[in-house]
Amino acid sequence: MSNGKTHIGILGIGAIGSAISCLLKANTSLDLYFYNRTPKDTIRVRYNDIESEILLDDINNYNQKLDWLIICLKEHQYDNTTATLLKLVRPQTKLVSIRNGLYHKEPLLKYTKEENILECIIDCPTQQRQDGFYKRLRKPVLTVPENKLARDFEILFPSGEVTIKQTLDFKTSCWEKVCESATLGAILCLSGETCWIFQDEELLELYKTALKESIQVAIEDGAKIEVDFIDKMVTKLLSYPPEKSSSMLTDRLNGKPIELGAKNEVIIERGKQNGMPTPINDLFVKLLKKINTTIGK
Repeated sequence: MSNGKTHIGILGIGAIGSAISCLLKANTSLDLYFYNRTPKDTIRVRYNDIESEILLDDINNYNQKLDWLIICLKEHQYDNTTATLLKLVRPQTKLVSIRNGLYHKEPLLKYTKEENILECIIDCPTQQRQDGFYKRLRKPVLTVPENKLARDFEILFPSGEVTIKQTLDFKTSCWEKVCESATLGAILCLSGETCWIFQDEELLELYKTALKESIQVAIEDGAKIEVDFIDKMVTKLLSYPPEKSSSMLTDRLNGKPIELGAKNEVIIERGKQNGMPTPINDLFVKLLKKINTTIGK
């Protein structure tokens, strides 16, 4: 901290990075710095008819000493950020990893000590519109392990704008997110359509069956998932507007690699380790890999 302000870096300003940035902007005690591989000059987010905009006039400023670096990248994007992280992470920098999957800390341990890393998963449906705005559908829920770093992170956000849940069982929370996002994402991505397709009873039944398969793997791996989890996820799914997309579908439509390693592939991997078959996720991954091989051609 210098000049009375806390210096926050946001690495990755796609949908989630943009949503997080606009929330932090409201805290006037922070100075925000933005880092993105793709050139970008503006962040625009719309929520409940309120539009937020941030002009990126000093993007990728590597000379700034950061108190926090909030990393909003997909698992497969970490391999291309080594040079960036080496420039940004200093001994005093606290890292927040917001992403899917089960192994949040591992990719960052080569840059800092474990106690400087906060794992985080987010529930914040946000999708890009044709006018350049990201549309955020609801108030974000951030789930983090219960510790001092989490408490310090929570006070960065304006009161009431974000729900931050601290948990002693972060593994279960990660598995719940993996099961939900891998199932919804795979079906939407393969169909090429948004959530309106779940008006079809057969597709809704496929969602339930695939979700059940993933949950069985999660429980065998040590997650404590409640018996009514599928019912809660179906209720949540049916509450979405018909145009609700997923990050996997968005990546497919934008010609970007589809995230598999932190989603369906980790379900298959853990299933094999625990002697559990995963035929639905096996099929999902086989088909999604076919799509990935055609992207960019």
